[in-house]
Amino acid sequence: MRLARALALFLICALGRPGAAQTAALPGLEDLPEPTRYLAGYVTAAGGAAVPFSGHWGDKDAGFKPSQAFSLAASKRVDEVLSYGLETGYSLKHQNRTVKAMELRFFSLTPFVRVSFPQENAVYYGILGAGLYQWNQPAYAAAGVRYDSDSGSSAGINLGGGVSYPFWWGTRIGLDLRWHHVFNMKGNNFNLNVADNLNLMLALHYGVWKDRAAAPAR
Repeated sequence: MRLARALALFLICALGRPGAAQTAALPGLEDLPEPTRYLAGYVTAAGGAAVPFSGHWGDKDAGFKPSQAFSLAASKRVDEVLSYGLETGYSLKHQNRTVKAMELRFFSLTPFVRVSFPQENAVYYGILGAGLYQWNQPAYAAAGVRYDSDSGSSAGINLGGGVSYPFWWGTRIGLDLRWHHVFNMKGNNFNLNVADNLNLMLALHYGVWKDRAAAPAR
């Protein structure tokens, strides 16, 4: 009996606890290699509708109709939350509701800052931009009178947010809702004072990855 106990004690000491060797062999988080690439920013393309609202610009009887709208943006990430970039936008044709031949087109160039809030697969974000809005009114004829073309530039801001989800080949897709406010919209053939649009866009985000700089040799 004493011999059996001694043999059992010897085997326990020799083999150790079950699984101990395997546990000890697993690397800790501090032993994992540093990532060789990082997400530097995004290129974003979007398309949707620009809907006038408020004031004479958005008047349902004498204002202007919605237009197709597109945008292209490039942004640089500062960290997981903050990024900044530059966006261009274009509204194809806002037609006047009473003077059918009269149209206005917008081109915008606006720097912006964005704050992102990742939650599982979704990324929610808020965005604030400000810059230049170039408007153009082609020549038209109404009631037997021909009106010359006109154009001008106005300052403006945009404010809104959106959400994106993983899509295809490393891209993300989602919705972007933006309020665009353009100051001092006045031409030879109209005086709108200000123009407000709500832009609802389907946005595709393409991530730009870069290699991390190699650590200097010691």
